[in-house]
Amino acid sequence: METVRIGGRRYSDPDIISLAKRTGELICPRFTIRTQARLLLNELDQHSGLPQDPFARIKILASLNKIKIKPMDLESQRREQRDAVLYPVDSGWLILYNPRRPSGRTLFTLAHEIIHTLFPNSASGARFRSITNPESREANELERLCDLGAAELVLPLVEFQKQTNGNYSLADVGRLSNHFGTSFEATTFRLASAHPGFAVAGLLRHRRRLSEEREVIKVSSQQLLFSNLKESVGQAAEKKYRRQSAHLSEQCGSECDIPWNKSFELDSIVYQAEEKWIATAVESLPNRSKKMGRIEAIVAPYQREVGEEFPDVLFFWEEIR
Repeated sequence: METVRIGGRRYSDPDIISLAKRTGELICPRFTIRTQARLLLNELDQHSGLPQDPFARIKILASLNKIKIKPMDLESQRREQRDAVLYPVDSGWLILYNPRRPSGRTLFTLAHEIIHTLFPNSASGARFRSITNPESREANELERLCDLGAAELVLPLVEFQKQTNGNYSLADVGRLSNHFGTSFEATTFRLASAHPGFAVAGLLRHRRRLSEEREVIKVSSQQLLFSNLKESVGQAAEKKYRRQSAHLSEQCGSECDIPWNKSFELDSIVYQAEEKWIATAVESLPNRSKKMGRIEAIVAPYQREVGEEFPDVLFFWEEIR
């Protein structure tokens, strides 16, 4: 598999590699996507009489890049597991979205799909995403970049920083979400990417390493023959909260990133997160920077699986200054 290393980060996703080859492999893909998203937003702002409704604005923004947005029909809603699907058509692109999803989530999803069209290899990228495990490192590379660009479109940097008034906290996410029409999750991630200092936000999922999961399956199938085998992997198979996604401020370098599927220690405040109460502590993140900072954690309002004893958790961390 072809890989490139730019700005201390390694990329293997074919869409990202195509972008790097077009712009030059010395230019960070994060910078390129931010710039292209801001240019698209500037083009939108040149039009007068724009509607205030975020959904109406995103449809106009999409049209500037030859993208049509339509709701899925009932059959597509039943068949598709994703919130939206991007298709190449003769006139440009078509995004079909599930109208039954929450409006804030749909808004960010549409912006995310718009960003996919900014990659030179985006037609093959749509096929690549359909056959790649969405929780794999390769898919995660591309999705993180698209989330970064989407945040620029629906949570513009200058306006977002103005609305925070210098106070970056999960306690303000509800108010900010209402103002921008975005989901709680997307707004939480924007707290980090718009932060003027060192900040990280992300989603954590309670699970094992892939190797541990395979070992548990192996033990389960062999426990009748080897009764003591299950006990021998008990510690190794323990589930922990692991990094599903991470969003960094522009000040952060690669040392501030949290590797995909990296676990948080069991004494971290993230294990104390609740639905309507923000758990707060001072601790470092499981990355190479070892910076100390204030971390907040809360149970994510959108859960993929209902009834989990350890639900998905959102966290926000900023360096103590």
